[in-house]
Amino acid sequence: MANTSGQSGRKPSATRSQTSSGHNTPPTLNTSHLQGFVVGCVTGILICVGILNALETGEQAAETAPITPPTIEVEAGPRFDFYTVLPNQELDLNPDIEPAALEAKSSDQAQYLLQVGSFRQEGDADRRRGELALLGLEANVEPSDGDNGRWYRVYLGPFESRSEMARARSLTAQADMDTLLLKREAP
Repeated sequence: MANTSGQSGRKPSATRSQTSSGHNTPPTLNTSHLQGFVVGCVTGILICVGILNALETGEQAAETAPITPPTIEVEAGPRFDFYTVLPNQELDLNPDIEPAALEAKSSDQAQYLLQVGSFRQEGDADRRRGELALLGLEANVEPSDGDNGRWYRVYLGPFESRSEMARARSLTAQADMDTLLLKREAP
């Protein structure tokens, strides 16, 4: 194609305005501009009047409302009856019961374990036991037979204290392993 305007093959810049008259003329105002201006002014006046009216009614309501002193409500706290109940209570101490027998019954008859997984394949359970060994935890794998086949369950514990159990639980949680707290009767 031949360029008839005498310029090279470039398009004119989008930022330059091409006017045929050669001088810049200001934009003209039409009726829609005037209508928008009038509507804006009327709306502004109405909003100002509404705000002033709301302020005046708020001041009048504040002046006419009686001022009442703040009331302080005292909440009844918890009622402790044991101060009066305990001195009046009688204890039946049987001389046949010895303190050593009481201590033997109060010792833990239950063991607490953490189950860290239950697997169909023994190799998967051994892999989990190895992962726990890398965390410094000693795990046991116990097979069990049920209605739905043979399962290999991975257990941590029994634990001597709650702090040991909490430590093991936090280590397994950091390694994204879910645990299940189990209680077993001591053998």
